[in-house]
This record gives sequence, structure tokens and C-alpha cells, in this order.
Amino acid sequence: MDTFYSFIYEYIFVYAWLIATTFINVIAPTSGSTVINPVTAFFLDPQRAIGISAFMMFVTGIHHVYLFRKEIFSEKKNIEVIKSMLPLTIVGAIVGGFLVSYLNIKLLTVIIVIVSTHFIYKTVKQIVHKEEYVERENNVFGAGLVALFTGFLQGAGMPGADVRSNYLRTVLSEVSVRATSSIFGLTNFFIAGTIIFFNNKLTNKDIVFVVTLVPFLIIAQVYGKKFLHKMTDTHAKLLAISLSSVGVLLLTYKYLI
Repeated sequence: MDTFYSFIYEYIFVYAWLIATTFINVIAPTSGSTVINPVTAFFLDPQRAIGISAFMMFVTGIHHVYLFRKEIFSEKKNIEVIKSMLPLTIVGAIVGGFLVSYLNIKLLTVIIVIVSTHFIYKTVKQIVHKEEYVERENNVFGAGLVALFTGFLQGAGMPGADVRSNYLRTVLSEVSVRATSSIFGLTNFFIAGTIIFFNNKLTNKDIVFVVTLVPFLIIAQVYGKKFLHKMTDTHAKLLAISLSSVGVLLLTYKYLI
């Protein structure tokens, strides 16, 4: 019987995980998809996991845009970048959203595992060689290609923020990068979640589930920001690596073995 209690029981682990990762994504230098999706996909099927993740990141993105509203409109260059990149970002997100809706579950799982494993490798390399996250300044992508590619990645539930941020850092200040990225992320995750929902991979119950999370997600963001100043960059990266590794192992065990 589909009661309130069975609903909570079905989602209890995912509920706790999304709140925890919202907190972690504030203090750790990660794309949300690399930490959220692997474990969520273990408890749910990958399409639903990406849909819930996309809708959740859209909801938290609204709060993010609100926090950076002054920074977004304070610089004329920010508006120019948004106007030039947003249309192709939307095109990419639409293609990515439809792709993830129709991919075979095993193939989608393999993609999530590969992307997460690449993130783990890249982050370990940064720690071992003491690399700075902003080192790759001279990005070879043009604005249009970056917009299309990162829109596709985020529309498909994969991390695209890192690629876009590396490009934006060559033309904008760090604060402006965070501010403009909030607009792109909000748009991409709205498109991804909407497409997955209308392709029946995401249910009304999933939407209600995320809506009930909103107060806890905001609290997690606020406390994550406070905790940010108490954790070193290396410790934050190690935390992100540990959680992504758990997700990769769980997914591999469930779908690929």
C-alpha cells in the first residue's frame, strides 16, 4: 500500500543523501553531479536519479541566483557573456535531456561510472601534485562550443560546470564566474528535469519529494557556507573523492557485476 510511511521508507536514504551532498557541494570543489548521481542511482534507476538530481539542483539554483543577484547585474560584461552563451547552452541541454531519457540503463550507468572515475582521478592528481583548480586558463574552446558542450553535459546529468568555469575565468572575475554560472546551471537543470519528467522517467511523487527537501537544502547551504572556512581545500577534496568512490563501487556492484 502506497502510504506516507512507505513513501518515506522508499526515499529515506536518498533524502538523507541529497541533504548531505548539498552541504558537501558548498565546501568541496566538485560538480554536484559527480557526487549526487552515483549513490542516488544505486537506490533508484539512473534516469530517475538524474531527474531528481536535476530538479533538486534547479530548486537550489533558484536560491543561488538570488544570492548572487547583485553580482550578476553589477557588471555589463556578465550580461554580455550570458546573452552570448545562453542560447547554445539551452540547445545543448535539450539534446542532453532527451539523450539521457532514452539511453539503456546499463550504458547510462557506465557513463556515470566513467565520469565519476575521471573526477576521482583528476582530484587525486590535484592533491598529489598540488595543482590549483584554476590552472587551465588558456581553454581552447570558443564561447559557443563551451556553451553547447557544457549545456549538453548538464542536460544529460553529467558535470559540465568545471569546463564552463575554466573558460569563464579567462574573461571574468571569480565572483562573476560564480554569479553567471548560477544562471547557466539553473537553466540547464530545469530543462533536464522537465524533459525527463515528460518522458515519464520522473513521477509526480518525485517532484513532491524534492519540494519537501527545500527547507533542509537551504539550511544545508547556509551551514555549508559557515563550515567552508573551517575546512582546508585538501580535506574538502578528499571528502569529495571518498563519496564519489562509494558511489562508483555501489553502481558497479548493482548494475555492472
